[in-house]
Amino acid sequence: MSLEETVREKILRLLIEAKRPLTAREIAEMVGLDPYRGEAEVYEHLKHIAKTLRRRYGGRAVLYMIPPRCKDCGYVFKDLKEPRKPSRCPRCKSQRIEPPKFYIETE
Repeated sequence: MSLEETVREKILRLLIEAKRPLTAREIAEMVGLDPYRGEAEVYEHLKHIAKTLRRRYGGRAVLYMIPPRCKDCGYVFKDLKEPRKPSRCPRCKSQRIEPPKFYIETE
């Protein structure tokens, strides 16, 4: 990774080159952020990356999110407005939530 790249550019390149969907924690680790504190920063960058892809690639590249899911009851958080890891399941109240995963698909 180049020293001139911003964190957002590193995340964008990482997601384009990734062979599998990545969690925010994995992304933070791979771009050199603290894996726990950097998670929130990654979610913020992902919002902007989605806009950048629409503007820069005109629909030929799209950021996708595999929604978070409860590990206890299987509830899928389909209707999230923005990328984040929910704190607890609305159905069973469990805090064992599988985090969302992200990937970029290009034509």
